[in-house]
Amino acid sequence: MPFVLGLTGLASAGKGEVSNYLVKKYGFTKMVFSDVLREEAKRRNLLENKSYEEQKYVLSKLGEKLREESGRWDILAIKLIEKIKAEKIERVVVDGFRSVEEVNLFKKNFDKFNLVFIDADEKIRFERRKAEDPRADIENFMRRDKENIEVMGLGKVIEIADLKISNNEQGFKKLYERVDDLLNKINH
Repeated sequence: MPFVLGLTGLASAGKGEVSNYLVKKYGFTKMVFSDVLREEAKRRNLLENKSYEEQKYVLSKLGEKLREESGRWDILAIKLIEKIKAEKIERVVVDGFRSVEEVNLFKKNFDKFNLVFIDADEKIRFERRKAEDPRADIENFMRRDKENIEVMGLGKVIEIADLKISNNEQGFKKLYERVDDLLNKINH
């Protein structure tokens, strides 16, 4: 039975860094909800000439559209679960849970599933985003947060998270220590 860690949190909280650490130190396979969207967006030519922040917004909107087209809020989760099972992946970190339906589908399919909320203050998250994309602006950043929380249901996902990691410090040492502690707690 696969051991699955799900990550959730707002943009630039550190989900990607936690995923990369789990891959590097513990041999997890990394999967990201937005990778499913990115593949579809490329197929539809939706990302050309867009800034990083604009691409993130396009992917978010595409996710809404795919959910509407399929009539399923968990369509991306279905695709990821199919891949995990088909490839018989034993240890996987899945980054980017945004709806309760996605979480519930993973819980139904994997006995060893834990959802982890990666948290960081808004100011720190925006500074990180600016470092990734100097063209990022606070209005778009905050708008995306609000849509993720209220429209996509991220606020409810955060409420049902099994575990939480705070990531407000500079550098990665403390974050990595918290990830190590978390894995020891859940006896992977």
